[in-house]
Amino acid sequence: MPNSNQNITVSLNCASQFFVPHKDADAHHAQDVIHQLVESTKNLATATFNCFDEGAELAVRDDIVANLLHDIQTRLELIEKLLPMAFSDGGEV
Repeated sequence: MPNSNQNITVSLNCASQFFVPHKDADAHHAQDVIHQLVESTKNLATATFNCFDEGAELAVRDDIVANLLHDIQTRLELIEKLLPMAFSDGGEV
């Protein structure tokens, strides 16, 4: 991530702009992807928490935290989109 003082506009619900399931995807594939997304989201949450000194004072630039939170939100939206596929027989989302 480049170091710049740019204002960040956070647009939530961006997962729907680029989420398209693969034509051969099935419940097993969706479960694998969800597992990977959950693991990476947990790592991002830890990284975000570490941006604060003793959990209180922000220790890094606020745009870095905003980007981390945006990534977490996007991954959660992808998980939300994949859940129906992960627990269905037909694989339709």
